[in-house]
Amino acid sequence: MNSPLKGPQFIAAGEDGLRAFSSDAKTWSHVVTDREGVMLSQARFTGGRCVAAGRYGGELRAYSTGDGVEWEMSKFDVQPYSTRLDVVFTEQDRFVAVLNQDGASPGTVTSQDGRTWSARKDFLPDWKVMRHDAHLRRVAQGNGRLVAIGDYGARLVRPTAESTAWDAVPEAKARDTLIDVAFGNGVFVGGGLHALRMRSEDGLNWTDRVVGEEGEHLNAMIFDGRQFVGIGQGATYVSLDGKDWERIPNHNAPTMAIRGGDVYVGVLWPGRVLTSADAITWEPIHQFDQHVLSLSFGRIG
Repeated sequence: MNSPLKGPQFIAAGEDGLRAFSSDAKTWSHVVTDREGVMLSQARFTGGRCVAAGRYGGELRAYSTGDGVEWEMSKFDVQPYSTRLDVVFTEQDRFVAVLNQDGASPGTVTSQDGRTWSARKDFLPDWKVMRHDAHLRRVAQGNGRLVAIGDYGARLVRPTAESTAWDAVPEAKARDTLIDVAFGNGVFVGGGLHALRMRSEDGLNWTDRVVGEEGEHLNAMIFDGRQFVGIGQGATYVSLDGKDWERIPNHNAPTMAIRGGDVYVGVLWPGRVLTSADAITWEPIHQFDQHVLSLSFGRIG
């Protein structure tokens, strides 16, 4: 029988409701699954609790735990019907889920514990600032603001947690679509297709745009406490400021990656977990029966 978990943990969540924890990314325990077809694409920690969220058929649902052993499942009561759950982030010790819907404004639902969720609220009252079919994919926080990125080059900024007003980068271009975004050293830095990199201090004005080799898509942009690390297929790019970059050929790079403690953790299909000390050389360390769709690092208990 699994004992309760405490302290910093990685979580891997994915197909068939997969959830598993590890303190070192090498040994995974407290592995549970649900029925076939449950796809958990988001996982986050806050307030000593962990949430893994996604969908099952037409349902959007979340699983929450405070000890890694006992899980509670809740369903999002959303109106109108939301087609995608693509982002879960944390803000002021609460979970925030962004629900995307084709042809309408995305919405948010919030929860303090991952068990009880608020009613859906429109994310953007003025939906004209974005393409109607653009979905939001990632968020980053810093400089007293929240920056959200999405399809077709969408980049949105909300000044403070108390504010409900969002500003959008005007006339965003699809070629500037970012896959991931990170904050550090006073700036936001994003990475995208073909090693696209851009930086911004306020989330609205983006400069120092540069692209790299064809096919070197930067699937992860991470700030490690000192520098930005963009992990792509074939190369890892590093920079202190998002302006000057060093390209380093990598080996066996994952298609999704995070950093927790002093280790990088990534995944490759189907269900392979890899670790790296430098985001350049990656070592396969574990194999799940199900594919991993989300990774996160935080404290539980």
